[in-house]
Amino acid sequence: MIFRLSQKLNQKIKAGTLEALPLHQNPFADWSCQIFAANRRQYILLCNTKSFYSCIMPGKGITTQKQFVESALNCIRDFTADDANQWAFRNFILPEFETVQFGKALNRSVTSSMNQLIEYAQDLLIEDGMSPHEVGFKLNDFLLSAIAEKKSERYGKPREAFQRMVDSRKIEIAESDLREDEKAENPTEWFVYILRCADDSLYTGITTDLNRRCEQHNAGTASRYTRSRLPVTMVYHEIQATRSLALKRELEIKAMSRKAKEALIKSVK
Repeated sequence: MIFRLSQKLNQKIKAGTLEALPLHQNPFADWSCQIFAANRRQYILLCNTKSFYSCIMPGKGITTQKQFVESALNCIRDFTADDANQWAFRNFILPEFETVQFGKALNRSVTSSMNQLIEYAQDLLIEDGMSPHEVGFKLNDFLLSAIAEKKSERYGKPREAFQRMVDSRKIEIAESDLREDEKAENPTEWFVYILRCADDSLYTGITTDLNRRCEQHNAGTASRYTRSRLPVTMVYHEIQATRSLALKRELEIKAMSRKAKEALIKSVK
């Protein structure tokens, strides 16, 4: 997790020398933070660096790094929950709080956009008397040129930019799940195995999952032959690249003599 601190905020929580860090590989885990005043009170703007999705927390009483991190966690958690983004918080923000880094502002564009958000927040807090929590919802509908989705569109809203991040991650997860499903349905490795049955006879078969297949045999659901010879123990296996090669090798082993099969089993011990 990266928190990019303004100079004044860094002085307040004493985070030390700030590093120039590149954008976090997980954009949900990169937040830019500035302290500002309204009605003689201090507030801290927490702003997702990529989307400018924002929330505001009181700055009073926050004087250490630990207090800042704990307060930021609570603020982001509560705001995302009320804004129907708890899924993103739970999956992509909360896990990153295990490792926190403090850094400098990413660039002038980010700082400039945050200054615009702060000016708007000050008006809402002072003129409209809104609570910090309420102000966050207004900020996320504020038009910013830095997050326009297309060049033809001059401005974009933080809420929409954050939603695009969420949608993009959901697509990545769906595609990853699909690849895993395809891999399971079309495995690249097949195993030829030999079982030793309770009566000391040997059984040869093929599978894509050795542990599961052995459990199926011992449950009596894999083979009529082994069902009456339980329990069975896996005593040999080898890998084949395709199902066709595995079937061919299975037939070769089945055609072996008992002595040849025992020698094959001993060869791997």
